[in-house]
Order: sequence, then C-alpha cells, then structure tokens
Amino acid sequence: MKKVLIINGSPREDGVCSQLINQVKPYFIDCEIRQYDTYKMSPAPCNDCKYCEYHNGCSNKDLDVFFEDFEQADYIIFFSPVYNNFFPAPLKAIIDRFQRYYSARFKRGAKPPIEKHKRVGLLVASGSNARQCADYMASTLKQAFTVLNGEVCSRYYIPDTDSNKYTFNVVELEKFIHFLKK
Repeated sequence: MKKVLIINGSPREDGVCSQLINQVKPYFIDCEIRQYDTYKMSPAPCNDCKYCEYHNGCSNKDLDVFFEDFEQADYIIFFSPVYNNFFPAPLKAIIDRFQRYYSARFKRGAKPPIEKHKRVGLLVASGSNARQCADYMASTLKQAFTVLNGEVCSRYYIPDTDSNKYTFNVVELEKFIHFLKK
C-alpha cells in the first residue's frame, strides 16, 4: 500500500488549507495517510549544531517519528498559507530540519540520503494575489527535494482568500492529483 504524508502548515483548523486537505484525501483512499499539523508539532528550529554532520538523524528528537513517516512516504503533500511572503514559521522550521539529509549526502556521502523516491505536491493559499510568493515557495521545495530523492511535480494555488471571493476549482484540483500520482 502506498503512503501519503500530508503536512499542514496552517494554524487554522477550519481554514482554507484544512478544507483543501479534506478535498484531497478522498483521492488517496487506496493509500495509508499520515497527517501532521506543523503548529501542533511545534518543531524546534535547526541551530546548526553539526550533530547531523557526524551522525544519522538530529540532536533534537522532537521530529523523529515525523521523519520516519517522511522517509517512508511515496507522496508528500504540503498545504500552506502565505505568511510574510513565505511558509509559516513552523513549516519553515521543518524544512530547515531537512539539514540532516543534506549533511548525510554531502558530509557523510549517503547517495541518496533517503532511499524511497517521493512525488511531492504543494497547495498554497494566500489572502491576496501572491502568485510570485507561491512560485518562490515551490522553487524552495523543488531545490530541497533534488537532494531528498523527490520531485515537486504538482502544485495548486488559491489566491484572495481574505476577500472570501476565492473558489475551489475541481478541474485544477483533479489536475493537481493527476500530476502528483502520474
């Protein structure tokens, strides 16, 4: 059975990202789904302690279970609002903690640092029209996953959520799913 890892970067339990998660899950009914809410996780930031340059893992143990699921996932789907033109702080902290894999690859020679290949999707919701920010967020993930044995192959962007004039486009959502599962 394939595994899906859902990473929710929003603090709102009833916000647009949560609504999107509920729309996406039925497309993966044949998969095992694990969901992590970054605000509930409260991840410690990377402090460049150098532990991962010499050891597998991280000196902070708060994300050990998350990273086990991360490594085993076939699909990883990020759901994120735009905060100050980028990912919210808890989600950014998790991305920074990918350092453990960069150190495994470039300091300890693990090629690849994660054995299982991943297909990655990004869904971004923004209060205004911040497409350039969503593009930058996608570029950041694309660069990260070149080392993490994955590819960002699908994205879906919803602007203007603050105005309540946004819509969920089923055709775009199904294209997102199609490219992710392809």
